[in-house]
Amino acid sequence: MYKLLIAEDESLERRAVRIIIEKNLKNIEIVGEAKNGGEAVKIAKLSRPHIILMDIKMPELNGLEASREIKSLFPNTKIIILTAYDDFKFAQAAIKLGISDYILKPAKPAEIVSVISKTISSIEASSGDNTDNMDKNTLISDAIDYINRNFNRNIDLESVSEYIHLNPQYFSRYFKSHIGMTFIDYITKLRIKRAKELLIKTDKSIKEISLEIGYTDAAYFSKVFSKHEGISPYKYRIDNKKTTITRL
Repeated sequence: MYKLLIAEDESLERRAVRIIIEKNLKNIEIVGEAKNGGEAVKIAKLSRPHIILMDIKMPELNGLEASREIKSLFPNTKIIILTAYDDFKFAQAAIKLGISDYILKPAKPAEIVSVISKTISSIEASSGDNTDNMDKNTLISDAIDYINRNFNRNIDLESVSEYIHLNPQYFSRYFKSHIGMTFIDYITKLRIKRAKELLIKTDKSIKEISLEIGYTDAAYFSKVFSKHEGISPYKYRIDNKKTTITRL
């Protein structure tokens, strides 16, 4: 599913666009509606949509201003401008911002469907092996940052892939080639490192530590820890606390 945000100050227009999309595009999930540019930026930060339908003339921030801010945060987000102003200056500004496409109002349902479908195709093409238009360093940096902040939660390959707008199969290969280990191995490494710190520095139970680093099953955590370290969490704690006491 591709996440889409509708940014349009006219409520009837928003509803009409929603109906057209929900009726004709089954691979789209509408994650929000904004009635001004400021709301569009806020919702985009929370939901990270793949596509935004952005009205050009809105209160607070106009469509171009909101697009500029969103693209600075999420350069891979595709923005389609909705406008009644078919002029050269607008086209120039939109091109500089990296706007994917635009639709002249009043738009026919077939045109809305066509432009969104074309945008989805461009996303899918970018998610394959052709990444010439992507900043690879930024993508992997964003992924690592997201993983490092959320490794103790219930994250998986799919959620991280969605975060950086790549398909899971491509991201899996891409991650391993750049990091030198699989996604699962990287998550495990982070969790084990944190577990070792908690085992030595706290008196939390194995179950509590397991939950804190992202494993809901303490027995599974112990199995993973033992495989990774060659020793059980309990034995690791005992041995390392003895070492600490001896050094003191």
